[in-house]
Amino acid sequence: MSVFKRNGVGNYYIQFNYNGKTYCKSSKTTNKRTAERMERDWREELHRIEELGERPRITFKDALQCYATSKQNTGSSEYARHNLNAIESRMDATVYLDELRDWDLNKFKSLRESEGMAPQTIKHNLQAIRSTVAWAKDHGYRVPNLEFPRVRLQKHRLRYLSFDEEARLLADLDPKRKRPYRPDFEYRPESENRMYQDNYDLVVLLLDTGARYGEIANIKWSAINLESGTINLWRPKVRNESIIYMTSRVKEILHRRSETKVSNEYLFTNQEGQPRGYQSKGIRAAFKRAGIEDFKIHDLRHTCATRLIRAGLSLYDIQAQLGHAQCSTTSIYTHLSHQDVSMRARDILDHLNRASSDGVA
Repeated sequence: MSVFKRNGVGNYYIQFNYNGKTYCKSSKTTNKRTAERMERDWREELHRIEELGERPRITFKDALQCYATSKQNTGSSEYARHNLNAIESRMDATVYLDELRDWDLNKFKSLRESEGMAPQTIKHNLQAIRSTVAWAKDHGYRVPNLEFPRVRLQKHRLRYLSFDEEARLLADLDPKRKRPYRPDFEYRPESENRMYQDNYDLVVLLLDTGARYGEIANIKWSAINLESGTINLWRPKVRNESIIYMTSRVKEILHRRSETKVSNEYLFTNQEGQPRGYQSKGIRAAFKRAGIEDFKIHDLRHTCATRLIRAGLSLYDIQAQLGHAQCSTTSIYTHLSHQDVSMRARDILDHLNRASSDGVA
């Protein structure tokens, strides 16, 4: 019998032989007729695959999860997981992947827009679906031919901190700052002061290294060499490594933290002693209190790059400092480089014009 209950109880199981192979799985139902229909469908699918050469089917949910699993232990694993959650909670993931249609994608896009999601976020969501379809195709599954909706990205000016904004921000993050409805520094719980200190130290490290948030928030002590004043920075997003030399204030912070270690493994930790992860609420609140508008944590990285460009470093130098895998990524700073070139050209021309005028006189 190909449909049966184990020990006569529970869900029905389906088991049969086809072309010398044994197939067996739970029907996940106690209804025998439903289980028998599932068996017929399964046999027909095997016939189409084995005899007619059709590709097997996979549910949208399973394809999403397989794609996310394929990204484990890579720099984009968190990216894939966040997109997976956003997609599964807003689309019918129980359908077969090849049943997806263009209008499903357009409905998803409209829903995300109505939720107030940024165009870049929606674009990432749709790219995750596109990558899932590509994964399924590469692994031999039946896939739909989809036309993905276009998402227009808003053009924003490059945001970075002025030195005055930086001073206001660090003053607000100062652990010893008096805080409304909280005791003074000396009387606050040590864990609370450590949280404030972590936020302050993390912002300074991001400003002076130009690193991505996760590269510093999850860094290990083994990557820090206080004697040589260097940070051996592993960049999981682009899977490359850089040696960053510490500024004086970064070195001072790391020396202080080395003397009051909470963990011998990680520089910043959460309450369980594990890597800090993406805990940014306190820092984002400090932006608002300091009156710094339209600013994100990633803009601290832009701040570092902007200052280096204006100090005379080339785009190639900036690419090396930021750990960009491609020059095109660094090109967002091109206009700053051109602006400074134009200013230097003006000064040179003014000097030559004055010299020429003096010569004529």
